[in-house]
Amino acid sequence: MNIKQFVFNPFGVNCYVLSNSAGDAILIDPSVSNEHEQEALSGYIADAGLSIRRVLNTHLHLDHVLGNAFVERKFGVKAEAHEEDNFLLDLQEEQSQMFGLPVEEIAPPLGGFLAEGDTVEIPGIKLHVIHVAGHSPGGIAFFCEDDSTPILFPGDILFAGSMGRADLFGGDEDALVSGIKNKLLTLPGETHVLPGHGPSTTIEDERRSFPA
Repeated sequence: MNIKQFVFNPFGVNCYVLSNSAGDAILIDPSVSNEHEQEALSGYIADAGLSIRRVLNTHLHLDHVLGNAFVERKFGVKAEAHEEDNFLLDLQEEQSQMFGLPVEEIAPPLGGFLAEGDTVEIPGIKLHVIHVAGHSPGGIAFFCEDDSTPILFPGDILFAGSMGRADLFGGDEDALVSGIKNKLLTLPGETHVLPGHGPSTTIEDERRSFPA
C-alpha cells in the first residue's frame, strides 16, 4: 500500500490517498478549499495513474468535507461516512460562520453510510471501520492490519499527545475518552497513527500520554 499525505485548507486537515500497485485508490477526508489545492490533489492522482474507488470521511465537520463536492464532480465518486454525522451536512453554513471558514461549494449528500464492523476494501487494502463517538456523534477511524505495520486513520478522534475536542456539535467527552481507551489504545502498540491534523504517532506512544 502506498500512502500519499496532503495538508489542506486553513485548518490543516490531513488528506490521505491510499493506493495499490494496480492504481486503485481510496481517498480519506478530501479537504481541498481552493483551486490550488484542487490542482495539487487531482494532479497527483493523474500523474500516479490512480483511479479513485472509494471516498471516506472520518467525520463530517466542515473542514473535512470541503473537498467532497469537487471530488464527486472530478472523479464521479460519492463520499461515505457514519450516518450519525449526517446532520452536520445540513449545518455547513452555521459551521462556516462559527469557524470563519468560507465555503466555496456545499458538500453534497453522501453516497452511503459506514458503521462499526464494516470494511472498506480494494485489492490489497482492507480498512476496518471503528466507530468512536465524542468528537462528533459519528466519528470513525479506519484500521488497516494487512500491511507489514498496522496503520490507523483516526480522523480527529486521536492526535499525537492529545484527543479531539468534544465541545462541538453533538460532542461528548466521556464517550470520546471511553472510545479511545477501549477501541483504539487496545490496538497493537506498533500501530502507526495518521491523524486528521498534525504529526503521526503510534498507539504505544499514546498509551503513555493518555490520561489514566
